[in-house]
Amino acid sequence: MKDEKERRMFTFVAVSLAIVWVWQFFFAPPLPIEPPAEAAVVAAPASDGAPAVSAASADTLPPSAEAACTGKAASTTGGTAQLEVSDCGAVRSVRFPGVKAPQTVTGWWTWAWRSVAGENPGRWQPYAGGEGELDLLSSGELLVAGRGSIALGGTWAVTGTNPLVQERTTADGFRVRRTVTRGASPDLWDVTIRMESDRPLLGPFWVGVADGVTPVGAYSSAPSLVALVDGDLEQLTDPGSVLRTTELAGPVGWFGIGDRFFLAAIAPTEPTAARMQWARVDSQRVGAFYTLPAASIAPGSPIETTYTLYAGPRELGRLETAGHGFSEAVSLGIFALFAKFLLVTLHLIYDAVGSWGPAILALTLLVRLVTYPLTRAAVVSGRRMQALQPLMKGLQAKYADDKETLNREMMALYSKHGVNPVGGCFPMLLQMPVFFALFTALQYEPSLFNAQFLYLRDLSSQDPYGLLSLFVMAGMYVQQMMMPTVGMDPTQAQMMKFMPLIFGFVMWSSPAGLALYYSLNTVLAILQQWYNTRSIPLVVLDGDENVPA
Repeated sequence: MKDEKERRMFTFVAVSLAIVWVWQFFFAPPLPIEPPAEAAVVAAPASDGAPAVSAASADTLPPSAEAACTGKAASTTGGTAQLEVSDCGAVRSVRFPGVKAPQTVTGWWTWAWRSVAGENPGRWQPYAGGEGELDLLSSGELLVAGRGSIALGGTWAVTGTNPLVQERTTADGFRVRRTVTRGASPDLWDVTIRMESDRPLLGPFWVGVADGVTPVGAYSSAPSLVALVDGDLEQLTDPGSVLRTTELAGPVGWFGIGDRFFLAAIAPTEPTAARMQWARVDSQRVGAFYTLPAASIAPGSPIETTYTLYAGPRELGRLETAGHGFSEAVSLGIFALFAKFLLVTLHLIYDAVGSWGPAILALTLLVRLVTYPLTRAAVVSGRRMQALQPLMKGLQAKYADDKETLNREMMALYSKHGVNPVGGCFPMLLQMPVFFALFTALQYEPSLFNAQFLYLRDLSSQDPYGLLSLFVMAGMYVQQMMMPTVGMDPTQAQMMKFMPLIFGFVMWSSPAGLALYYSLNTVLAILQQWYNTRSIPLVVLDGDENVPA
């Protein structure tokens, strides 16, 4: 970027955006959540132009209370997850045997702030919790089905365990039968839901998932509602925003609930004109509901729909094998191709070393070795441009009022000394896809969940001691001290001093696995810069300037 004003503006905008992001992420107060403006139970609108009706208004029989449920439970276990049902509802638990529940990570700065604020947080515990097995459902239901008003609960008789079968008959004669069998792979289940009645009933008819989910922030392990609608991944990160039923326009690929690393998603087997919507069930719970296109049901004409349920890690390879568009649950950004390659490489290294911490360090070293020729080429080009600075300034002063001639003379100068004006930037730009791909891949790699390394007990969460972020800041300052500042714009040089602080904040809030990568990356960058400074020889050209060979 040759124009000084453009370069200053680019640097200013980049740093300003980073400061705004840091403010919003760490210091901005949360938006107030208004209480729901509607009743606790929300009526789902019917499709195909049918009027929205509640369970009470759909027939002429007055509603009556169902028999109280007993809590009788049954479960089925696949290769990855265990589904548990009870007569008090549909699937009440999606548990992953052998996977520990998420740990609560508290940084010392958070604990100190709470102490100063008078919250009396007690003794600082960097890591807490993590007991028991991971369960995606806390107080909700999966594969819940019904008619009319959206509501959870009711008495579901468990009539079979292999396959897992539940049935429910409401006071108006509406019957639902749900059958769950093991699917074609350890992560899949086949689900059939049959709705019928011995007399005509109006819809809407729906299938869904609901739970008491909480607002989800960056790198959070809290579950949220997710859906693939019209090819786009929709995620309800703020349940408080659902004050009324919100429809998602477009064909429905799948819907469900998942955290950062695990997913329970329901995909309709046959594409239909069904609709997807977020709806508030009560004051504590929200859900994702799939409203079927049928507007009514008649005796002898049941509605039977089939689904594929995926319950497993958000691991790209397994999701691609499962099909149904489940792989869209993993968003690797615009550099997805690089990210996939790096993830495959990381797993190969892990298979060899058997620990995720050393695997990340080995991957960092490998990436630095592969990209080293680009780094060296950038240094060589930068040295050449630095040596030509006196001549370039002379031309700028001589042709200050003639931009066309100045550009022509500058290109002649570059050609004479074999200098590419973008030679210093282009090799670095080629490394950007690798950096961002690795940044994204390490954020959402399920294998890092609860993975331990040295003093870190979970590489998927932040470093509660903040040591890695401090290390990154110190390393970047050392790297800047080693960089030549001759010819650099003074304003740009001052702005660059904030970059270690900004990167330190980013690593401070990032997963420890990512901070571990960037810590070693900073050390290797310093070593490469030291080596390049001493190994690139200088020669004299034209007798008046020193230019690297």
